[in-house]
Amino acid sequence: MGYSSFTYILLLLLLSSIAGCKTVIAVDPLAIAGREGFIVDGRTQKQEILERLGQAQKSYENGAILIYHVQMMRDGRLGLWQDKHSQCDAFVMVFGDDGVLTRHSYVKHGCNH
Repeated sequence: MGYSSFTYILLLLLLSSIAGCKTVIAVDPLAIAGREGFIVDGRTQKQEILERLGQAQKSYENGAILIYHVQMMRDGRLGLWQDKHSQCDAFVMVFGDDGVLTRHSYVKHGCNH
């Protein structure tokens, strides 16, 4: 996997910047895996994410970091953010050079628009 500390620092700065002035609350990735079963660190391919979710709203590090604007649905599942008048959250995914998901985070109030 071999990500440098620079990449992790960049990810932290990125999460801070997308939060703006709002409080950022990271959610345990295992909670997301329970709701969105196909998203599993170390197993899910980037191509599968793109096929299921479409293009990300933001992309960094030549596509190694994808950010989707999402919202928690009433049934507890994640949905792509549709209602422009509602709060949205950020779903951040980091991929290795092999295109496999290495880590993901759900950040409440994490997208600015």
